[in-house]
Amino acid sequence: MTRSLAIAALAGAAVASAGRPARGDAPSPGLEQRVAYIAGLLEAIETTDRAELVNTSNYLYAIERNKCQAPVESLHVSCVAEAAARNCLSHQGAARERCQRASDVIAANRLSEKAFVPEDVRYEIMDKHRDYRPALERELYHRYAIVVAELVMSPHFPGSAAARPALAAGIESYCRELSGTRSLAWQYCVAAVVWFIGTGGGRS
Repeated sequence: MTRSLAIAALAGAAVASAGRPARGDAPSPGLEQRVAYIAGLLEAIETTDRAELVNTSNYLYAIERNKCQAPVESLHVSCVAEAAARNCLSHQGAARERCQRASDVIAANRLSEKAFVPEDVRYEIMDKHRDYRPALERELYHRYAIVVAELVMSPHFPGSAAARPALAAGIESYCRELSGTRSLAWQYCVAAVVWFIGTGGGRS
């Protein structure tokens, strides 16, 4: 799969913002490519040092909040995606590829926050916490956990002992089904599930 999740999220974000479900067969690349890409995302999140993930998340949060505000959603998404790519330029070879994949997940999760946390809940969190970002992260993780729990209880889940490619196939088909029934883009579902599973499913 040649496009990052953040770039691929352009169409999904536009659909979600309009309040319509994303197409169940999106995005356009074939099934095998999508499954292979998801497996690569899982590997990247699982094998990247936790401190590096935190630093990347903080960097993209600051960039998105301060430099990527735009009246057109496509410009906003492209700005975040470009920032994610620049963040990996100091790496070489396989390390750069791993960084780019991890950054794809983090960027997509950043862009999908409004899809997971309604505006009224976000305002409530901001009102209760002076430094609201950690509380918002906990709320997002809780909502990711709900999506993962639904995956585990669905026929798409291959079992806890499944190899990474089988798990990736299950995530792909589950998120494709979910995007056809809810206003949650396929890309956002994949990124949330990959992040939750890849970072240990809530374990510290």
